[in-house]
Amino acid sequence: MIKRIAVTAKKSHGGRVRRLSPDLGSIDFTSSESTERQIYRLLRKAIMSGAFGPGAAMTTRSIAEVLGVSPSPVRDALKRLEADEAIEGRQKSAYFIRLLSPEDYWDILNIRLQLEGYAVRTAAQLISDSEVGVIEDINRQYSAAAANIPETLRLNFLFHFRIYRLCQSQRLINLIENLWTRIGPTMHYHTIGYDTNQVAENHSRLIEALRQRKPKAAQRALERDLTDAAKAITPRLPRGQDSGQIIPFPHSALDD
Repeated sequence: MIKRIAVTAKKSHGGRVRRLSPDLGSIDFTSSESTERQIYRLLRKAIMSGAFGPGAAMTTRSIAEVLGVSPSPVRDALKRLEADEAIEGRQKSAYFIRLLSPEDYWDILNIRLQLEGYAVRTAAQLISDSEVGVIEDINRQYSAAAANIPETLRLNFLFHFRIYRLCQSQRLINLIENLWTRIGPTMHYHTIGYDTNQVAENHSRLIEALRQRKPKAAQRALERDLTDAAKAITPRLPRGQDSGQIIPFPHSALDD
């Protein structure tokens, strides 16, 4: 059963509108995994994959209603996400997706380049021909979904993590996921006037490096993809009153 949750987004004139996020998934009440843990996992994935945009609100009641659970495990899951710095509580029962400044984004990106770069280098050494085919298919779907922004966000997330999981290190994946809970919502800014063909081309360079089992080439292709996105996203992020200087070009491990 498809589960959707109503989220609140601020309109430019100060009013509010109701909208639906992409599918959240559903709770398996027969699972040994706790309900709170399942809710946390579903919301975390939705945030990472861009299902919620920057500043979007989530309420305990709306999530509980759509998932068919009591408010208590939802409240606990939201508190965990707040501890992850993915959301922040501003009202009694409402949480909002945290906003990033340009400085925050570049800081996180520098860390992502190291962690995700290591993941793709490792993936290039372990990937099979059949897995290359799966990743190519995801990229073809991405290109075909150019007019469907929610779908391109979902497929971009799927593309990256299909590759990263080939590193066979759950600890590394957990670290990368923690960073994506911060940057996932900002991908909405990347969809403003962007060229899906350019993103698909960056993905194709990464796929070709993986096909040829070239770790450094794979990392360079990933760096181009991530920095191109950053250059499109950061000018649209809000600046804090005490913003420091933005680092124009993140440091590359390949420069050493």
